[in-house]
Amino acid sequence: MQRGPKKKSAEVKKATGTFRPSRDNPKFLITDNSPPKLPAYLSPEAQQVWREEFNRVVQAGTIDADSSLFARYCALESLARRDFLKGEYPKATYVVELRKLAEALGIGGVPSRAQRGTPSEDDNKNPFAGLLGD
Repeated sequence: MQRGPKKKSAEVKKATGTFRPSRDNPKFLITDNSPPKLPAYLSPEAQQVWREEFNRVVQAGTIDADSSLFARYCALESLARRDFLKGEYPKATYVVELRKLAEALGIGGVPSRAQRGTPSEDDNKNPFAGLLGD
């Protein structure tokens, strides 16, 4: 539970005269929702990982601004796969960073997708409306 009073909505703040546009009306700086672009510097193995994972990360909401993050994930994943193919285990740091990057990209399992959220439904919907028989 968070300390302090409950946060007020922008409408309540406007009504009470405490609305501050700089805090209560944030602007999103990145408005380009185009998909990530494959960088030329990736190795052929990393490019293969890019092609395999591309649709999943785009569905999870990854955009062009995340291209370098996705490229780092692909480069690390290709190194880990190379180690597995040689019959070795990848370095623990590779595994940890891959997990972090996968979570950041929304492809690290259910919890990473839950953090990105889902489209909200109408909050004013009456949860007991079905019981009223209407």
